[in-house]
Amino acid sequence: MIKKLITQNQPVEVDPTEVAILKTLIESNAYVSGSALAKSIGISRTTIHTKMDQLKSAGFKINAISNRGYCLEKLPQNLLPQLLHTYGQALSKDFQLFFYPSVDSTNLEAERLFSNGAKTPFAVFTHKQTAGKGRLGRKWHSQANKNLYCSIMFSPNTPPEKLQSFTLWAGIEVCRSLKALIPSLDLKIKWPNDLYCNGKKVSGILTEAKIDSDRMHTIILGLGLNINSTQKSFPKEIQSIATSLRAETHQSYDMNALSIEIIQATVRAYNKCIESNDDESLSDAWDAFDYLRDRTISLTENGKKISGLALGINVYGALQLKANDGTIRSIHSGDVTLKR
Repeated sequence: MIKKLITQNQPVEVDPTEVAILKTLIESNAYVSGSALAKSIGISRTTIHTKMDQLKSAGFKINAISNRGYCLEKLPQNLLPQLLHTYGQALSKDFQLFFYPSVDSTNLEAERLFSNGAKTPFAVFTHKQTAGKGRLGRKWHSQANKNLYCSIMFSPNTPPEKLQSFTLWAGIEVCRSLKALIPSLDLKIKWPNDLYCNGKKVSGILTEAKIDSDRMHTIILGLGLNINSTQKSFPKEIQSIATSLRAETHQSYDMNALSIEIIQATVRAYNKCIESNDDESLSDAWDAFDYLRDRTISLTENGKKISGLALGINVYGALQLKANDGTIRSIHSGDVTLKR
């Protein structure tokens, strides 16, 4: 099916036999004989040997010992389509993964894939974006092979108001996933869609939707997460305001496993909105990660600059701003900056 999709680039095709081998080796966490692998997957010993050589060429460290078999010594930390699909088996069977070594923008590629027949839900991953997009037309710095650049697409065909809080819930669920992995991480969300750690930006979220008068047809959540970049690797102009998981914790992370965690977090946020699950208050969930609360901020709304004290968000996700005259204003959109 992938071969039939006409896009700017073609996604990397993944060998299901390699995925089956990796799944077995990861789950066993020990030596597995070639004959046992061949029998469980339904291929020959010769094919197993060939596939092992191909996986080694792709960067996997696999030990082979006579009379013991094969053992996965170390997993690569960089994004690899074979590993993405291996971990991706934790997703629903209808969820597709597309990986590109390089693409202009994962959001744009998601649109192209959908236009050419790809069924949702699906996610697009890349090592490098040549025209990564941020909010308000800004460019997102996309360093090759160190960080996560992905877009997750849904086609809800539902009233738009159902997903009006999707971006906020996505930020909350992504923070929860990262905190579960790294409890010491001081993660906050800067309304409406930037993740901060110790006062520096670690992630940005961009949602784009196609809506007519009463239906939301598609929605794409694009996410950039700085994972294994060093502080010095950022462009000089953003070194003082950007950070990464590695810079904060002094260790590197498996981008493949983390990528699937991000997808699962996004799906949780999407389902929470679609199913109108009100078991948890949006404003209460937001409070745990609110970067702006009780801080003086300024923003531009409809061309007019206003400032005041941030008081969290309301049940609809609007930022609550206590203006200098004491009035409380609900801000539904705007570019917020902190007042020093």
